[in-house]
Amino acid sequence: MGYTPLQSPNRPNSAAHARRMGRSRRATRYGLALAIGSGALTLGFGAAGASAGAATAAAPGVTAKSITVGSISDISEPIAGLFEGAKVGTEAYFAYINSQGGVNGRKLVLNGMDSAFSSGTVTNEAQSIAKNDFAIVGGFSLLDGGEQAAVDAGKVPMITQVLTPALYLDPNVYSPIPEINGGEATGPFKWLKSKYPADVKALGLIGSNSAATAVTAEKTFRTLTESLGYKWLYAHDEGFATTTFLPDIIKMKNAGVKLVFEPTQQGAYISTIAQEMKQEGLNALLVSGGNAYEKNFTPGSAGNGTIVTGVTSLYEGQDAKVIPAVGTFDKWAKKVDPQTQLDLYTLYGWISGELFAEALKNAGANPTRASLDAALDKITSFNASGLISPQNPAKKIPGGCWIAAEYENGNWKRIPPDPKAGFVCSPGGFYPTNYKGISR
Repeated sequence: MGYTPLQSPNRPNSAAHARRMGRSRRATRYGLALAIGSGALTLGFGAAGASAGAATAAAPGVTAKSITVGSISDISEPIAGLFEGAKVGTEAYFAYINSQGGVNGRKLVLNGMDSAFSSGTVTNEAQSIAKNDFAIVGGFSLLDGGEQAAVDAGKVPMITQVLTPALYLDPNVYSPIPEINGGEATGPFKWLKSKYPADVKALGLIGSNSAATAVTAEKTFRTLTESLGYKWLYAHDEGFATTTFLPDIIKMKNAGVKLVFEPTQQGAYISTIAQEMKQEGLNALLVSGGNAYEKNFTPGSAGNGTIVTGVTSLYEGQDAKVIPAVGTFDKWAKKVDPQTQLDLYTLYGWISGELFAEALKNAGANPTRASLDAALDKITSFNASGLISPQNPAKKIPGGCWIAAEYENGNWKRIPPDPKAGFVCSPGGFYPTNYKGISR
């Protein structure tokens, strides 16, 4: 729940849901050479312009005035606009940094590609990026495993959130929020147990079978929660074409479920679950990872009391007064794409861009992929200027701090334990407890 490995494309095949989700959006773009700037990073971007005059022929994508990186996202397929936010978020961060002079005197340029949900296309695009671009930054694809061969062969730094477990420990991958196959933060579950001791003894789950990573994540959550004393009374997965969950809800009600856990369904689906729970009189606590915190979670009063926990701030604007980076993220994402959903994937693109820029600043006046790797290997604490809890990208160790928020009449607000601008670190911990990260 600290971080949901996959918010799978479980989108209802109905006109009502399609209207609510609004994914088929097309937005105004600044183009590929986007202006960027970092205020919150205090990296001194632009300060080394005098020493960055000569292009480095040995580094693909590097010229005297710019650095081009690539990304691959599922945009046109399997659902129009599905992970377009990952591209928008990276573009937005680059626009922000370039507005302040770029990094060491160079502008950052994104060569954002569409996977078209084709494994062959992903493979070809990854090969093109490895040949022509400096690194992979941002992007989000259900088929990202198809990038690995080109990334490893070319030792291409890959700074992005990944879905394929084989990429989790790949030495060329640096995720702002590291993921571990079979691992998850335990703090939120310890807190839920202390706050709702009876409810955790009667848990029900409506999961997703639309992607193998979702099923794997659910198994991890089950093992973790049962180790803490949770009892699962009902569990069933649904596909992306599901439009009603009434059969599941009736069975959960009959089984005596008191806590409905939704770690892998999308916000639009969880909206339907909340409404149908009320319709059927299932008086249970509805709990999600960050996947319910999105514009498509619109259940009205039926969703009141829904709880989310996660390792991100309330980045859609609620935390803007206490975390300046939230306002910066929202402003530039909307500037690049006025119709942006400000969803989790947009945040992923932004924080990937920020991690890349932080390392690039320290990679030398004429950076190479090797010098970028060396700089990334030194980033053992990263919080994207407060947008996420502290993480360790270099050693691939996820952070153990988190926040909880509650839905009330269309709004999300932090709830205790609440450090206001930061994250809760006690209770903390990580499952499995023997995981210590990797050595670069």
